[in-house]
Amino acid sequence: MSTVLQPTASPDQAADCRVLGRVRAHLPEIAARSAEAEAARAVPADLIAALREAGVFRMSLPRAWGGEQLDLVDSARVVREISRADGSAGWTVQAASMAWFFVRSLPHETLANEVFGDGADLMLRGAIAPKGRATAVAGGYRLSGRWPLASGSFTPDWMLAEFVVEGAPPLPDGRPDMRVALFRPEQATFLDTWDAVGLRATQSTDFTMDDVFVPERFTGPLVGGNNIPAPFYGLPYSATGSSHDAVIIGCLEGALDDLAELAATKRPAFDPRLVIGEDPVFQEKFAELHLRTAALNALLEQTGRVVMDRALAGEEPTAREWFGYTGGHQHIHHEGIRLLNELMTLSGSSGLYSSHPLQRRWRDVRCVSQHVAGNNGSLRRLGAVLSGREDVR
Repeated sequence: MSTVLQPTASPDQAADCRVLGRVRAHLPEIAARSAEAEAARAVPADLIAALREAGVFRMSLPRAWGGEQLDLVDSARVVREISRADGSAGWTVQAASMAWFFVRSLPHETLANEVFGDGADLMLRGAIAPKGRATAVAGGYRLSGRWPLASGSFTPDWMLAEFVVEGAPPLPDGRPDMRVALFRPEQATFLDTWDAVGLRATQSTDFTMDDVFVPERFTGPLVGGNNIPAPFYGLPYSATGSSHDAVIIGCLEGALDDLAELAATKRPAFDPRLVIGEDPVFQEKFAELHLRTAALNALLEQTGRVVMDRALAGEEPTAREWFGYTGGHQHIHHEGIRLLNELMTLSGSSGLYSSHPLQRRWRDVRCVSQHVAGNNGSLRRLGAVLSGREDVR
């Protein structure tokens, strides 16, 4: 099924096509094995390996370190197409590929020499939530805590975790001293906690650490400077929401595909003379849902391109541009739920069965929509800026 609104051209179309071209070869198998992945609560290891070889886990990293250096719009296209095949696979890719943004403040020498010294084909897992507590000691920190939602059905090369430094004075804005640490997976203990309504194959488990030493050079302020040499990493904090949006839109496009198949074969129980796709009422509603989904994708790409153009120019987005971008995340998260609800209604009873992919996409979008990226007050901030307020944070 083709979309009515085609994506705008990529500023780095060659790299974009290279990654997408390799990924597309695997999409039919990813879609065919969605039920297998959900039953196992893990994206199959051979599919993860194939996606890694295709370059998805290095796609946002700098060329100077061996990455593809796709910007947030181009990387979102990759995530969207994978999510159209399977939401859990799409979420796994976006989480592992985009989370490098949150360690951008680590020292350049640490990142360039010790993390990426042998290349960028690395997989990252972890949690950005201040669930850890650390004590400053000679040369670093001793870190303990339990973190939720560390997505990734694979053994990572690196882990990340946010923590609060106990006993440290507050920052100038009054917040506690929150930092992020990068460490090896063998320093953490994973707990089998992920048994959720949606994104069931993502293994978004909890993990713990108990008095683990992390050298200071493997830590940095959560909100600080950027030491990763690619424009994407120069954006303000919380720039990765477009990849969350891409999971939602990909699931919606997949659901539209599912509904198109039903439209060609399903006959109403009380009027079996016609298939539902011949019903004018169905046709009009289906067209509306298609266009509303295309509009969400256009919003994602347009607001993302505006802030990326600023980053490419070495500039900060204006408040209106930035909250237009982050407010778009909130809108897409919640409009996505409404669209999936309406798609499910059009499917009748067919979409309710566990054997039908529509119900999985419905649950996956419901799960994504709970994320803080879709519930962070950005629409209110955008409204304040549009109303003439200049002091919005």
